[in-house]
Amino acid sequence: MTLSILAVGITLIGGASQSNTVMATSVNQVQYSNITVTGVGVVHVRPDFANINLTVETRNRNLAEAQKENTQRVQRLIKMLGEQGISEDSICTSWFNIYPEHDYGHYDRVSGHRVSNQLNVKVRDINNVGKIIDLAAAIGVTSVGGVQFGISDNTSAYNAALVKAIESAEQKALLLSAVTDIGDIKIISVKETNYYGFGGYSYRSYSVDGTPIRSNDIEVTAHVEVAFGIV
Repeated sequence: MTLSILAVGITLIGGASQSNTVMATSVNQVQYSNITVTGVGVVHVRPDFANINLTVETRNRNLAEAQKENTQRVQRLIKMLGEQGISEDSICTSWFNIYPEHDYGHYDRVSGHRVSNQLNVKVRDINNVGKIIDLAAAIGVTSVGGVQFGISDNTSAYNAALVKAIESAEQKALLLSAVTDIGDIKIISVKETNYYGFGGYSYRSYSVDGTPIRSNDIEVTAHVEVAFGIV
């Protein structure tokens, strides 16, 4: 509330006539121009691809032999992936390393070499993930990790989440206007704040013919800030 000061002149009767000024107050109710609230919308979407890291590691006292064996295994892995419908642009090298191995207790002595080649593979048919893992293990892949699920295009899911976020903001604003009895309201501005996607809690199972793989649905979230004016 705002307080406005009202000056009142009063003349006292009896004895000498004099004018004293006393202070009184009047209270004016503030007129709120708007209500600003935040809204959150969430949409769950089934993933349509998976990323897998497949590592081939070889060891040999002779570096050339370790590299040769590693190359052969990786070539077999890439061929198998192609036979499973994985395109070349869905396969990339995550890292390639050569490590010297030392005798235990004698770090100055190189006892051999270790070669590690990791491929990141994008599997667009997620029902095939377990089968690919099994086939990779069978041809010499020594490590499988980093299985992550995602969606290729979250545009429609995010737009749906935006609508839910605005609806959420409207519900909050209507509740506030009803509780405070400030009257009818309407949207006067909307600001998109941020969004993100992450694995949710609706688990699904894939790969009936291979290693069982379970994924989360992808949770797409939208945030908005909405200002409502009094009608």
